[in-house]
Amino acid sequence: MGSSSSSAAAHLILPFPSTSSSEDSDDAEILPPSDALEPKEASPAPDPPPQQQQLVVRRRWLDLERDCNVAMKALAREGDVAQVVDLFSDLLLSASAAGVAPSVLCYNTLLNALAEDGRAADARTVFDEMLAAGVAPNASSFNILVKLYAWRTAEFHLAYDEIHGMKGHGVVPDVGTYSTLVTGLCRAGRLDEAWGVLDWMMQEGCLPMVHTYTPILQGYCRKGLLEEARKLLDFMEGAGCPPNAVTYNVLIKALCDDGRFDEVDQIFEEIKTKGPKPSAVTYNTYMDALSKNGMAEKALGLLEDMGSEGLKPTAFTLSIVLNCFCRNSKFSEVIPLLERSTELNWCAAVVAYNTVMSRLCDMERWLAILELLANMTKKGIVPNTCTFNILIHSLCIRGKLSIVKNLVFNYDLPANVVTYNTLIHWSYYHGNTSDADNMFEYMTKVANIAPDEVTYTIMVDGLCRQGRFDEATDCFKDSLKDRLSKDILTPLISRLGHNERITNILSIFEEIDRKGFVRNHMMFYGTIRSFCGFGFRQYTKIFSLEFLLEGILGPGKEVYPAHMDQGKR
Repeated sequence: MGSSSSSAAAHLILPFPSTSSSEDSDDAEILPPSDALEPKEASPAPDPPPQQQQLVVRRRWLDLERDCNVAMKALAREGDVAQVVDLFSDLLLSASAAGVAPSVLCYNTLLNALAEDGRAADARTVFDEMLAAGVAPNASSFNILVKLYAWRTAEFHLAYDEIHGMKGHGVVPDVGTYSTLVTGLCRAGRLDEAWGVLDWMMQEGCLPMVHTYTPILQGYCRKGLLEEARKLLDFMEGAGCPPNAVTYNVLIKALCDDGRFDEVDQIFEEIKTKGPKPSAVTYNTYMDALSKNGMAEKALGLLEDMGSEGLKPTAFTLSIVLNCFCRNSKFSEVIPLLERSTELNWCAAVVAYNTVMSRLCDMERWLAILELLANMTKKGIVPNTCTFNILIHSLCIRGKLSIVKNLVFNYDLPANVVTYNTLIHWSYYHGNTSDADNMFEYMTKVANIAPDEVTYTIMVDGLCRQGRFDEATDCFKDSLKDRLSKDILTPLISRLGHNERITNILSIFEEIDRKGFVRNHMMFYGTIRSFCGFGFRQYTKIFSLEFLLEGILGPGKEVYPAHMDQGKR
């Protein structure tokens, strides 16, 4: 944090909290003194003893430090790390004026904010400055550094160094220290090494807990090693560390993703008998998987089991149930269920309405969408961007572009890139090219919304359909700011080749090189294949093909895929 400390002089010293009341403020009206009440000789109030003065200063400092730490944590949760650094710099100045140093808690808050932001060098500097200030680190200080190196930067050797160095500072690694390292190793797929850390911590007399084992089980699930994951549950039971609801939820999610619903049923029976009881998350996970796999009836049956366990449906539960009804086209049950959601004590949030509106859009039931929108607003449920995007999509399908533009531009809807992508796509679809151009211009320059890959794909395709190949080429070049997309490049090359726009293709390859992207053999293969497919193998056009190859590869050069057999050239 050297750069932050060096600029600390630019910040004001934080004032100590005042102990004065509102009557002592400058704004209070001062009454004239009364002769009858004024003493003839005013004697100054005796100064409090030095020890009492020190206690008052100390109390004020602690109040200031506490309030500052609370503010830094709130800023860190919002992701505003720069403000956290600035506030800590102000606190350092106040601490220097008071002749004290910030506590380890404040240092830890700053350390954690930097670690979460992946700023490893700054975090290391702050830790060293803390030691230089004479503030002793605690286990949380080291755990933050272990998390930084094991989770954020994957520099596991540094994570091990921090754990080995803890005892030199009089700090003993705790279960959180080892569990943090285990989690990082499992995320990196280093499961055998994670088991080695478990052996190490037990040799040090630190017993693993359920949150130590759960990342290993999750690692097995990521790799598809579900049998090993099941065996780990038994191992945890035998080790006196039975799995909790989170552990079971991880395994159930993996089994659902693999379609092994019979095994999920077995696990449900297990946890009902020996605990822990299934949570709402457990039921939601299973119900959602069943619904997506066309097993709506079974999913709805779980809803009754959920009620018998004394669990209240969440907003996600309602969304799943509604989706089940929608998949079976039981709209006669969907709408009444939404209308009675308050009476049934169901959490009918905007997500639930969006689920139904999206399905109604797929079925082209436009009036029902508008009725549902009116229903949710009457209940005080505020539509979000997704709601409006569904509405806009449904109107665009019906060709009501004038209504959509009126909604977006005159009613200040919470539009995002998906909104504009929809408008641009349907403008091109209905032949309104000028509207599409204006929409793109408005999105990027007025609404300040950055186009994404979908935007560029729509624009390139629409411009090519209009024969505006130079503009399509420029649009593709603009898309290279973020990444090189094969989904945009391949159809663009195909359309340019079909229209014999060789100069445009050469320009594209030059820009790809200039932006530092590495060409691969698939780009050449796709380009040449497109040209051959459009008849460039014919004698009359072979010169154009040679010109293209020379421009892409360079004079006298040839590129072959490294894996191709030499005899197949």
